[in-house]
Amino acid sequence: MICFYCGTENKESAIHCEFCVAPLKKKRPKMKESVYLEQCEWPFDELLLFHTYDLLVLLQLVREERTKAYNLLRTLQKANGDILIDSESLSFAKAK
Repeated sequence: MICFYCGTENKESAIHCEFCVAPLKKKRPKMKESVYLEQCEWPFDELLLFHTYDLLVLLQLVREERTKAYNLLRTLQKANGDILIDSESLSFAKAK
């Protein structure tokens, strides 16, 4: 039996993978066609059903969004004090 997680070949009677100790009888989730940033707010029980690769893609999306928000906040902090920034934009930057 081949481990769905690491690809190691195991004995047919094995319950856990000899290499990574993953359960061999448990079915692994299939990869999704697309992953969206909004899915990062889903409950843990739903994210548990995601394929590992999909979770990595979702993590990358979250990190990109965080970087954009951080860069926006840094730009606002470095801005000249004479520049007027509406309170809505400023509160949005702080919230992110």
